[in-house]
Amino acid sequence: MHCGAITHLCFTQRPWLSDPMTFLPPLATDSATPDLADQPFVLREPLVQIIPAVVDVPHAGRHYSPEFVQSARLSPHALRRSEDAFVDVLFAETVTLGAPLLSAEFPRAFLDVNREPYELDPRMFEERLPGFSNTRSLRVAGGLGTIPRVVGDGHEIYAGKLSVCEALARIDRFYRPYHATLRTLVDRTRLRLGGCVLVDAHSMPSAGLEREGAKSDIILGDRYGASANSWIVDIVEQSFRNAGLNVTRNRPYAGGFITEHYGEPDRNIHALQIEINRSLYMDERMLTPRDDFPQFRQAITQVMANCFAIWADEITPRRQAAE
Repeated sequence: MHCGAITHLCFTQRPWLSDPMTFLPPLATDSATPDLADQPFVLREPLVQIIPAVVDVPHAGRHYSPEFVQSARLSPHALRRSEDAFVDVLFAETVTLGAPLLSAEFPRAFLDVNREPYELDPRMFEERLPGFSNTRSLRVAGGLGTIPRVVGDGHEIYAGKLSVCEALARIDRFYRPYHATLRTLVDRTRLRLGGCVLVDAHSMPSAGLEREGAKSDIILGDRYGASANSWIVDIVEQSFRNAGLNVTRNRPYAGGFITEHYGEPDRNIHALQIEINRSLYMDERMLTPRDDFPQFRQAITQVMANCFAIWADEITPRRQAAE
C-alpha cells in the first residue's frame, strides 16, 4: 500500500467542522454546553478500519461546565491555559484515512486522563484521601495530578477545597469510561489488524523549547524506547522532517501515563506521544487559531497519511505471514 491507496471513508459519528476558524469553544457558562456526564468524549470511527492505528487526544476538551467555572478562582480564559487547544481539529482527518479518533470533551483543568486514576493531592481536599491514592508522585507534587491543582502556568485553580466524593465521582464518570473505550480500541485494532500504533496527540507551549540554538517544533515521546519499537518512531520523525519541521525525542516530554500504560511492543502494541509546538498553529495568548491553521492541519494530515501507509504495509502483512 502507498499513500495514494488509502481510501477516504465516511465516519459513523457526527461530522467535523471543515473550517477550524468556526470550531471555537463555547463560552464556559453557555447553557447550551452539553452535559459532560452524558458525553464525556467523542469517538469518531471509519466505517471500516483499515489502518493498524488509533489516535487519542486527551487534553483538547473545551467544554467548561458552569459548576466547574464557579468553583474556580481563575477566569475561563485562564483555565484554558492547560488545554491542548485545537489538537483534535489538527488530527480530525485521521478518521478519513482509516483510523479511529478518540477525544475528550472535558478540559484537562477539570480532569487529566493522562495520569494514573488516583494521583491526588491531599492538600486539595476537605477529607482524608483513600489509602489507594498515589499522593507522592512527582506530578502530584507539581500540582498536575488526576485532579489538577494548578493550570499549566502554575496558577491555583480552585477558590476552596474539594470533597473527596467529588474527585472520585469525576474519576468514575469521566476517567474510567475514557480509558475503557481507549483500551477497547487498541485491543480490537491489534486483534483485527495484527498490531496497533497508539498516537497520543498533544501540544506544548513554545516557551522554553530552545535546544541547541533551535526551537523544537515536534517532540516525540516513546519513554526512551520502552513504549514503541524504534522503527515506528523513525517513520514519524522522518515524516515530520520531510514536512520541514524540527523534531526531537523524549526531552522534555518522554510520554505520560497513556504512553507508559498502553505501550507493549512485545505484543505489537506501540504507544507514541506527539507534542506539537503551539506557536505553529495558534495565538498562544489569545488562544485562537492562526490564519494559516488550515494549511498546518493539512500538513499534519499528510504526515499521518505517510505514517499510516507504512504501518499498514509493515504490521498487517507480518500478521498474515505468521498465520
